[in-house]
Amino acid sequence: MAKSVREELHLQLHRNTATRLVEQVAAELARLIEAGQLRSGERLPSVRQLAQSHDIGASTVVEAYEQLVARGLLQARRGAGFFVAARATQAGARAVFTPHEPAIDSAWLLSQMFADDRVPIKAGAGWLPGKWLNDEGLHQAERRIIRSPGLQQVAYGHPFGYAPLRQQIAQFLGHWALELSIDQVLTTHGATQALDLVVRTMTQPGDTVMIDDPGYCNLIAMLRLAGLNVIGVPRIPGGVDAEALDVLARQHRPKLFFTTSVLQNPTGTSYTPACAMRVLQAAERHGFWVVEDDIFRELGQPTDPMLAALDGLQRVIYVGSFSKTIAPSLRVGFVACQPELARQIVHTKMILTLTNSEINERLVHNVLTEGHHRRHVQTLNATLLNAQSTLNARLAEVGLIPFTAPRGGMFTWATLADSKLSAREIADRARQKGIWLAPGDFFRLNTPEQASFRFNVGFADVPELFEFFRTL
Repeated sequence: MAKSVREELHLQLHRNTATRLVEQVAAELARLIEAGQLRSGERLPSVRQLAQSHDIGASTVVEAYEQLVARGLLQARRGAGFFVAARATQAGARAVFTPHEPAIDSAWLLSQMFADDRVPIKAGAGWLPGKWLNDEGLHQAERRIIRSPGLQQVAYGHPFGYAPLRQQIAQFLGHWALELSIDQVLTTHGATQALDLVVRTMTQPGDTVMIDDPGYCNLIAMLRLAGLNVIGVPRIPGGVDAEALDVLARQHRPKLFFTTSVLQNPTGTSYTPACAMRVLQAAERHGFWVVEDDIFRELGQPTDPMLAALDGLQRVIYVGSFSKTIAPSLRVGFVACQPELARQIVHTKMILTLTNSEINERLVHNVLTEGHHRRHVQTLNATLLNAQSTLNARLAEVGLIPFTAPRGGMFTWATLADSKLSAREIADRARQKGIWLAPGDFFRLNTPEQASFRFNVGFADVPELFEFFRTL
């Protein structure tokens, strides 16, 4: 039962601004509710009354009311109108995820880091600063998508993915001399799903796989979750230790070897041509597949070898993504492989998730083809290389030893020599100072002897970080 009926409201609306009237009406009503000037249970003016009193369209009022219903600030009652919702409902609508006091471990890194805003200095983050991404290209693509026919936006996509985007991917890979047809490319919900689909399609619990060590922490967790026997291949500044790879492959007979050829996460290292050839020779000799996780390809050097191109996709399964150069929110990745294997992976994909979001894939295609993406990548590469060079020098000044010379990309891997504290103990102390570090333990299969860390060059160049390590 309504406590009262509000016949008239005075909303502050401005017609000569870029903000739509709908958004202004909704914001003004929300302000009055938050201030207590509109009380719980109070009925708002009818749509016609509010429209007439402010000389705006009825449809504008309806849309604003419906926005506030969706946010839990109003309730719609059939035949009676719109009412201010109870305070408990409003509080629930405004609630956000608030993690417990964080313990800096791999579980927090995997499940809570995107929602935890209490650590202001994110030196160990796994993403780029938003200002470094191609936001303008994405906004232009969004505007073009809005103008496209509605039927192109509401239906299921193709099982293999949006065909023009797949064609663009094939063209992109052709720049590295990887010739392939469109039926060898399938899109995925980011590179993470691509890796998961490969695992589900090609392995069974108990199988053995190899992985870079140190390697991508999400992949390590994914492989263990699948019940696989995971063997680490030592990562070196020029790629992987090819001799150790050969010995381990002969001993364990793995089905797959997951590796990153360019600007690897976490070490920031890339394969030399010699290393690439030796890895492919070992795969042929021991009969395992190489899964090339190559999401940083555009951030690397033109001369960096691509395993898939050298092999012609005979024993290589190629995984890519657009999260590092366009936006991680789009969650668009892809797999390139032999045609028959592509059909098997698509079958797995359809069982698990059906098709991907074609709207997102159209957005990526628009960004790639609108004419500014190449220059954006060039600017980003220069920014990353300069930031990495600066960060490496400053880390060295406070006792950290970078793993390799600057090559560009997002990450620097550095070790604190002669530390009596473990990397996790140091990370916990850093958290108490408002600094989020990514300890090397997260990226290793076994506990390392030395304290190493992955640093994000876009977030780590801050005085507080260097002062923290200086005091250690």
